[in-house]
Amino acid sequence: MLRSRPTKQHAAPSNNGSLSSHSTRRSNGGNNYDDPRGRRKSAFPTTPLIGTLIVASMLFLVLLFSGSLSTSSSSSSTSVEVVDNNNNNNAPIVDGIHIIHDNNHQQFRNAAAMQSNKNDNKSHSFKTTITSDTTGVTSPTTGATLHIIFSTDCGTYQHWQSYLFFHRAYSIRQPGYITRIASGCTEKQLQDEKAWHEEHIAKVMSDRYRIHFTPHFSGVKDETTGEVKDDYKYFNKPFGLKHILEHDELLGLVVESSGNNQMKQPNDIIILCDPDFALLRPITDDFSNPRETLVGPRRKTHFDEMSSHIVTHGHPYAQTYGLGTQWRTFNLDEIAGATSPAKEVDQKNGGLFYPAGPPYMGTASDMYKIALAWAEFAPRVHKEYPHLLAEMYAYCIAAAHLQLPHTLIDSLMISSAGIGGEGWKFISDIPESETCSFASSPDHSIRPIPSLIHYCQRYVVDTRYFWGKRKVPHGIFTCDHPLLEEPPMDLGQGVSHTEKDRMNAFMVCALTKFTNDAMLLFKDHHCEGGGNRERRELVPHVNLVRKKGG
Repeated sequence: MLRSRPTKQHAAPSNNGSLSSHSTRRSNGGNNYDDPRGRRKSAFPTTPLIGTLIVASMLFLVLLFSGSLSTSSSSSSTSVEVVDNNNNNNAPIVDGIHIIHDNNHQQFRNAAAMQSNKNDNKSHSFKTTITSDTTGVTSPTTGATLHIIFSTDCGTYQHWQSYLFFHRAYSIRQPGYITRIASGCTEKQLQDEKAWHEEHIAKVMSDRYRIHFTPHFSGVKDETTGEVKDDYKYFNKPFGLKHILEHDELLGLVVESSGNNQMKQPNDIIILCDPDFALLRPITDDFSNPRETLVGPRRKTHFDEMSSHIVTHGHPYAQTYGLGTQWRTFNLDEIAGATSPAKEVDQKNGGLFYPAGPPYMGTASDMYKIALAWAEFAPRVHKEYPHLLAEMYAYCIAAAHLQLPHTLIDSLMISSAGIGGEGWKFISDIPESETCSFASSPDHSIRPIPSLIHYCQRYVVDTRYFWGKRKVPHGIFTCDHPLLEEPPMDLGQGVSHTEKDRMNAFMVCALTKFTNDAMLLFKDHHCEGGGNRERRELVPHVNLVRKKGG
């Protein structure tokens, strides 16, 4: 339930892109919001003379900021051939996927500077400043090209998560290419997502931010008849990874005259994420700094003895997950083969190196090997274990089968308050009085923090202050949708609150602020008058809302 609560005008976020195009407004099931794609009527006047003068003025500003026409950034449109692994059909399904990038992989268009806008909604104007993206695509310490990839379907639920993922990458200046894999789109969904991405993400945030379309992979087939009898959406992760590593214009395979397939960039670093990640600081391939790296006690001795703490060939890394060694109890003969090296992994090493979860990271060549085995094993694991986490157990088996033990890091993420194997120590070290303020504006240079929040849980403090992804309206990134009411800065403080309350306060404060920041960026660039800036509470249930004065 959302409750209205008028508030003062808040400062607008940074301007960061070229002039945005505007689409006509569409209805959304009769409610008061725009449709989930956020289409909105143009703010430009319709009078021809006035419109012409404004357009001419804007073109002048473009030339003024960019220097000259000859120095403006170039873009390219490429055709991507999509292969459906379900039927080995090589027919081109997706043509002309628009991916803007610089051929030297160095210079990109983007906006950076934060600025304040104290105008009221009626006088709010569209952002027009054009600056350049200087973040780049390489790791700041190793120089390796980074690819942060996350897999989604084409529904509205993961649509808003994708926008938030891109916005967090933009906000923290995450280096590398950021690519959303969108699987199983209808033709209309594909065209809508492609247009949305170009207008609202590539043009406004960075054209290092990309989208890659794949066929539908989540069908569970009868092995005898081939008939689809069920759906397991997480198959999109292994099959989507395999697809992008084979067909992407930057990463894909090249067929040589000998007939062998070679990777275009085998040394690049792949960081595979989930869409419900909110980055807190840049994530890279280097874990050499003890200030920002937490490793569990059972793995600490091995970690300290390692000669290098950088992702290299044969040395993938991942977040520690509580998967244990259950993968060893599956029928490995049926899943990986009677001679699979996975069968030789003992209990100790099985627990030390293989209970891995996202973010997974490895060189492109290693991740492609994993993707091939993962895509092969996942349906077999699901047949034996048709439940949540089947694809994660399949990843463990694939890594063991390929003899690619993972270095497991605790501090890559936080998810469930106080759970072991995560980076909660960093949150506990924040002074109580600063928990919410620091969460709202985390700064790794001041205090070490985990790389990201995995918002896979519900976070509640004092029954009123809440954040949960399944309660977030799918149309939040539209002009008419209100902002979220932000919690007080003393949330979770005082003797009446536990350490777990304070951890949940960190999550509520961070996720509410991050969501609002992303909504403000959207409204700044695409909404007449700055859009709706009223604030409303996001609450779990009606009976958990405190009455006024209560």
